[in-house]
Amino acid sequence: MKKGTKIGWLLITLSLVLSVWVITSQSSKADQTTEDGFVLSDDGKTLISYQGAGGNISIPSGVTTINASVFANNTSLTGVSIPSTVSTIGSNLFAGCSNLQTVTLGHVTSIPSDTFQNCISLSSVSIPSTVSSLGSNSFYGCSALGSISLPSSVTSVSDSAFEECNNLTSISIPTNSFYSTYDGCLYNASGSRLIMVPPGKSTIAFGPSASTIGSGAFKGNYNITSMTVPGTVSTIESGAFSDSAIDTITIPRTVSSIGAQSGWSPFEIYGYHDTAAEKFAASNNIPFVDLDPGSSKKPDTSDDPDDPEDPDDPSDPDDPSSENGNKNNNKNNNSSKNKNKNKNNSTTGKNNSKNNGGSGTGGNGSGRGGSSTSGGRGTTTRGGKDVTPKTADGDIDPRFILCGGLLFGGLFIILNGDRRKMTMVARKRKRDEE
Repeated sequence: MKKGTKIGWLLITLSLVLSVWVITSQSSKADQTTEDGFVLSDDGKTLISYQGAGGNISIPSGVTTINASVFANNTSLTGVSIPSTVSTIGSNLFAGCSNLQTVTLGHVTSIPSDTFQNCISLSSVSIPSTVSSLGSNSFYGCSALGSISLPSSVTSVSDSAFEECNNLTSISIPTNSFYSTYDGCLYNASGSRLIMVPPGKSTIAFGPSASTIGSGAFKGNYNITSMTVPGTVSTIESGAFSDSAIDTITIPRTVSSIGAQSGWSPFEIYGYHDTAAEKFAASNNIPFVDLDPGSSKKPDTSDDPDDPEDPDDPSDPDDPSSENGNKNNNKNNNSSKNKNKNKNNSTTGKNNSKNNGGSGTGGNGSGRGGSSTSGGRGTTTRGGKDVTPKTADGDIDPRFILCGGLLFGGLFIILNGDRRKMTMVARKRKRDEE
């Protein structure tokens, strides 16, 4: 046997021996399942899946990582306690757990995308001081959540973190370098920029330092229908009122800039002559009521219900004492019904899509707090960085790649040697024939 052939067979033998060793070592590191149905890695540090009966459960102490979607669509869970040893959880972890009511998050460092998506019974969640970010749709559709307290460690909140949380009326956070709150609404640290109005809030009192209404601030809020912008505000950013139900709004002279508001068509805008409010109304074909003294268009301050020239009072857009008031009332009722209908249809579609598609992706994300946007289903953040953690998926053991390389290397050497041998035999036969 020639030297090359010997080397080839040696490589093949070595690859087979290594393969047996890898398979044996992996078998010895098989996942372990506890009596409560937790499937853990061999070292007990990673929770891979859950096969238990549900109810109120406590994840074993010593676990440091929980893989993505471990409890997704488990309708038997009612409560979960995560130990302080856990620092990382995967996305979509509790998505679709419709009976989950309470969760303790231990010492996790972030709440990634879709973590509590459509947990419609979730009424209480304790967010530890180790959390720095809330990913996109992290609490999407948590309709039982009435309020939420964020720790001062939070530096990034996705614009869609609380989307469709229709009963959420208050967000609180101790003032830090990124955020502050006032009247249950989220502001930047100085309180000058309104970032997020909770979807369930029905009235709003602006902070004393508010000078900017941020992009998407009222997105998804269908309860506030009439509003007066305070005199401290000078800027209304693009999309501030998009996807909201505000039909009547009073804008002061101090507002000098109003960005485009796609999808927002209020019934009327109250303001002053030759201001940003009047220009915005004119450019968008929205009825404008001039509040300047002496204007022919001024709010109704008399008790005469038969005066057809008196427009509605901005503080009472549904005034039933006039014909215009009745029209406004009908329009507002219809508008509210239509918007709620559209919202419910949209919610149903999203819920179906999410329940059927796991943690699926789409293409949401317009900047509220405007720092960054990435692909997928919108990881735009509000005022801070988005550090939604990546989840670790199982990779091919690199030792198998080494075994394959040795096997193919050996086969190549043997086949190449045989090819040369056959070529030499053919040449010798040809010479003999000549």
